[in-house]
Amino acid sequence: MQVTFQHIQTLVDRIEANLADDVNVLGLADAFHMSPWHFQRTFKSLIGDTLGGYIRGRRLTRAAQLLLESRRSVIDIAVSVGFNSHEAFSRSFKAYFNVTPKAFRAERPAITLREKPLLTLELFQHLADGMDQNPVITERPEQHLIGQQIAIPSPFVSDVDYCDLLFTPWTDLLSVEAALPGRVPGEYFGLMVSPSGTFTEDSLFYLAGAGVQQPIADPGEGMVALSFPAQQVAMFDIYSGTEDTVAQTVDFIYGYWLPNSQYTRAGGHDYEYFENVSDFTVPRLHSRYVLPIQPKT
Repeated sequence: MQVTFQHIQTLVDRIEANLADDVNVLGLADAFHMSPWHFQRTFKSLIGDTLGGYIRGRRLTRAAQLLLESRRSVIDIAVSVGFNSHEAFSRSFKAYFNVTPKAFRAERPAITLREKPLLTLELFQHLADGMDQNPVITERPEQHLIGQQIAIPSPFVSDVDYCDLLFTPWTDLLSVEAALPGRVPGEYFGLMVSPSGTFTEDSLFYLAGAGVQQPIADPGEGMVALSFPAQQVAMFDIYSGTEDTVAQTVDFIYGYWLPNSQYTRAGGHDYEYFENVSDFTVPRLHSRYVLPIQPKT
């Protein structure tokens, strides 16, 4: 099943009608015949927010409307939009609106409440505006890497900026890469790894890896080894290599290119691929975002 903006709009409408209900990411992904990673990436690219962030924002927006439009108690409103306690609701509400529910009701601040997005074909196509992304479709051989990893907040459940955290694994990797066995010169990989494989955790791992010629059974203390099978991939050019640039490319891939291409996402990891790199401080560093694909059936 290929996800379109109509499918996501139906999902959004369902969420709107049942804001207090728990949303099972694994169940939703399975309903669309997608991996949790693919589903959450697609949702974010089309809506502009993670599934968890969107639901949290809509629940709090609905609560704000009820605070202004009704005389219901704060705890009654909290429960009606899916919060289990007054404390959790008040904490989330203040973090979102920068004011407590009680003060919000009393002061009636001039805040524009966030309405649900109404997806249209024009918005769907607008995701590609100004982006000339023609990927290279190719068969990649089996690849092996060894690297350093660090825990980061999951971009699927948090808006916390993790870019500064990536400095550590890359610095650690570059300090030891000369001693790595079978090193492939100038070849590097960056990717997110889910401990469960579902990408539903609050925390994921970011792996900064260097290419090696053979799989490594014992990578050594503090190191992680990983292999990619031979597979067909789409490779998208990225320039400058900033977190925002990569995120925009990923949004384009999942929100526009993949639904409109003759391919679906295959199993395996997405990753950022650096080749022939001699200096990571070079302005407009060139990399490629690599997506495993298979022909639509």
